[in-house]
Amino acid sequence: MDEGMATAVAGAAGLIGAALGGGISGWFTKKAADKGAAATAQAARDTGDRTVQAAIEGARKAGFEATRHLELQRQHAQHDWLFQRRVDALVGFMEAYDAFARMSPDYYHAIENDTDRHDVRASIGVAQLGVTQAHFRILAFGPEHLRNPSGAVREALEDYADALSDWDRAGESRNPARFRLRVRARDVGAAMAQKHSDFVDEVTAYISSAEAVGGSAG
Repeated sequence: MDEGMATAVAGAAGLIGAALGGGISGWFTKKAADKGAAATAQAARDTGDRTVQAAIEGARKAGFEATRHLELQRQHAQHDWLFQRRVDALVGFMEAYDAFARMSPDYYHAIENDTDRHDVRASIGVAQLGVTQAHFRILAFGPEHLRNPSGAVREALEDYADALSDWDRAGESRNPARFRLRVRARDVGAAMAQKHSDFVDEVTAYISSAEAVGGSAG
C-alpha cells in the first residue's frame, strides 16, 4: 500500500469512527433526555395528585369544624324543634361527606397502584349512599337556602365516585384511556372539594346568623 492509499484509508477510518461516536453519543443524550422528561412528567402528576388530596382533606377538616359548631348549636336548640331538625340534618350531611372523604384517598391509591380494592370499593358505595340519604333530610327540613348548595356537593361527590369507578374499570395501567381517566378523576376530585368548601362557608354563615338571633334562624 503506497503512502497516498494509506492516508486515504486512515482518513476514512477517522470519519467512520467520528460518525459512530456521534451516533452513540446522540443515542445516550436522547435516552437521558427521555428519562428526564419522564421523571418531570411523573413529578408533575404526583404533585397534582397530592394537591387534589390536600384539597379534599382541607375541605374535610373545615367541614369537621363546622360540624363541631353545629353540634354545639344542637345542644342549645332544645326549645326550637324545627331548628334542631335542621341542625341534625346538616350534621348528618357533613358527617356523611366526611366518611366518604376519608375513604376516597384509599380507593384512589389502590386504583393507581393496582392493588386489591374490593373492600374499599364496597365501602365507598355505602358512604355514597349515606350522603344521598343525608341530603334528603336537608331537602325535608331545610334550611331552604342550603338545599341547593348541599345538592351541588352531593352531585359533585357522585361525579367523583363515578370518575373513580370508570378509572377502576379501565384495565391495564398502560392503556392511554386509563391515564385520561386518572386525570379526570383528579380534576373531578378537586371540583368536589371546592363544592364542599363553598358549602362549609354557607353553613358557617348560617351558624353565625343563628347565634345572632338566639338559635332560631330560618
